[in-house]
Amino acid sequence: MYNIGDYVSIVNTNIEGEISNIQDEKVTIISKDKSVKTTIDKIQKAERKVNNNKAQVTISVKTFSKPQDEIMIRHQTVDEAIENVDKFIDNAICNNVKIVKIIHGKKGGILRKEVHKYLENNPNVKEHRLGGYYEGSYGVTIVFLK
Repeated sequence: MYNIGDYVSIVNTNIEGEISNIQDEKVTIISKDKSVKTTIDKIQKAERKVNNNKAQVTISVKTFSKPQDEIMIRHQTVDEAIENVDKFIDNAICNNVKIVKIIHGKKGGILRKEVHKYLENNPNVKEHRLGGYYEGSYGVTIVFLK
């Protein structure tokens, strides 16, 4: 006969599960988080399928239509600008972008100087230069990544 906890299937269906209740000739089976009621004459013992996977993991990747190839850091503090440029370069490398533009502005030159110092010490930077006349001149730095 059947006991609570037995793994069974309902004859002529794809429903399998564990018996959770037996009362008179009626049986309740838990199948995939659903409760199914039937009679004892419509069930048969089944072999429990073993899932060797310890855990199921779902990974979603957010993609953008076009990776960004320029960043504007004008009017930022030096600390904010360097942090943003660092993240920007990491993102560009992940998206296989080889040439990027950093817009730091022409006034004062403080951001330009600090960005150039940062770029000289960044191992992912092959070389950098000020922008040409049609690229933004000395308000822009063009960076070539490895």
